[in-house]
Amino acid sequence: MTDAEILTLVRQLEQCQLSPADFHHRDHLAVSAAYLYSGDLETALARVRVALLRFIAHHGLQGYHETITRFWLQQVEKRLDLNLCLAKSVERIQEELGDKNLVYCYYSKELLDSPQARERWVEPDLARGDGEQ
Repeated sequence: MTDAEILTLVRQLEQCQLSPADFHHRDHLAVSAAYLYSGDLETALARVRVALLRFIAHHGLQGYHETITRFWLQQVEKRLDLNLCLAKSVERIQEELGDKNLVYCYYSKELLDSPQARERWVEPDLARGDGEQ
């Protein structure tokens, strides 16, 4: 993806011009990186939250998950290299975080399925992949 394609993806998400079938995990990562390029974690989280809630409502879906959203944004932030152009940074992030099941190295399915985790940030309950607890 080029910088322009990433920014187009962001605009399409924000304007609900994508179908749910056309918005994949790798796209979430690209949007997260774009938001983090222009703001800190909390600002980016607020933008992601608004965009996803609008997208979900527009398509008559349910499924916004606060813990998963923040988890992935934090993972992107850790890997974001502001010395690279957006496209190169996104490419690297997508390579490193392409497996959407990575979240299960940090969280049990039971915790992620809980109403609490869906509604607000919940700390991981499993050993982290980076050796932290």
